[in-house]
Amino acid sequence: MAEEGRDTVWRNSRFVRLYAAHAASLVGSGIGTGAIALLAEKLRPGSGAQVLGITLTIRIAIFVFLSPLAGQLADRIGRRRQMVLADLLRMVAMSCMFFVSAEWQLYLLAFVLHLGSAFFTPIYKSVIPGVVGERLYPRAVAYGTLAYNLSDILGMTIGAVLIWMIGFNWCFTIDAATFLFSALLIFGVSFPSDQRAQRRKGARLLFGVGRMLGAIGLRRSLMLSLQVSVVGGLAIVTTAGYVKNELGKPEYYYPLAMAAMGIGSMLAALHFSRCGESGKRCWGRVVLPLFFVTLVTVALIPCYPVLVIAWMVSGAGQGVFSVISNTLLAANSEESERPHIYAAQFALSHAGWGISYPLCGFLAGQLGFAAASWTCAGLLLLTLLPMLKRGST
Repeated sequence: MAEEGRDTVWRNSRFVRLYAAHAASLVGSGIGTGAIALLAEKLRPGSGAQVLGITLTIRIAIFVFLSPLAGQLADRIGRRRQMVLADLLRMVAMSCMFFVSAEWQLYLLAFVLHLGSAFFTPIYKSVIPGVVGERLYPRAVAYGTLAYNLSDILGMTIGAVLIWMIGFNWCFTIDAATFLFSALLIFGVSFPSDQRAQRRKGARLLFGVGRMLGAIGLRRSLMLSLQVSVVGGLAIVTTAGYVKNELGKPEYYYPLAMAAMGIGSMLAALHFSRCGESGKRCWGRVVLPLFFVTLVTVALIPCYPVLVIAWMVSGAGQGVFSVISNTLLAANSEESERPHIYAAQFALSHAGWGISYPLCGFLAGQLGFAAASWTCAGLLLLTLLPMLKRGST
């Protein structure tokens, strides 16, 4: 049973263990990300970005096409066992990175690594509503957003120090250790009732995808995730080149701009989770207009301070939409359905990233940052139309 009577998620021992496990593996992933980029450059000097691009393509493909199977697998072996095995799979993949000497080896290990993530992350998210209860779930999601953003900053910072001190190969071993630590923590957690005996419709292949597309609340959650992928994809793909090539700033200005986005996301998600119903409705109405104004502003005004402020505002909107989207998932699903529904949402939302990444990269590379920004603003308007038609914002 969920521990709803407690006034904070931090008094819930099961949530604390799950959160610590996930946060540790996220920090490890941040450390490993920089090491993988350097490994790609080592394997193909001067063209490491191309190798890294292929590994990211593998990641998106697995998330889109294979993560819907996560719910079905959880029905058969149980959610806790699946999460532990997924962590161990990722641990093995990162350990083997230490010995990679050819591109095909990197691609194979990237497949194994991201397969583990596809089978871990949506199941982790599906467990949390039953652990903390409906009342505290928005706050748990906000703390999850905090973990994602802090892990990016902290993981990359620690990774940079470790690479400088001991070389990037050893970062793979450290990343593998974080996955082992995560598996050990999760192994000791008692989950909400296991639904393996109630396979019902949930055992059908792609059941979650059908539910996501068929229920209004779940479609709303998916639309919010797609909107985040538009503004987030633009920032992730184009900021480095824009700051260096179009604004003429030193390279270290790039992580500062991205940190502003992370800070905005963290603060807004935490604030939103503590708002009353009227405050949440207000946030829900203003985020999309803020997204649009942000994209138009950076397209019209090529200025670094404007970019930093715009990315902080954009990050705030992304943090709020993350809480709303996950809350809609929990509110419109039963406990036995959640592994399927969260897996389907994970896959379908990453399809949005799979479109925004190459689109923004192509437009920024061929036509410039402003053209990419205007295009993303237009895409946001298109996503808004069906929502206005239903009378929602």
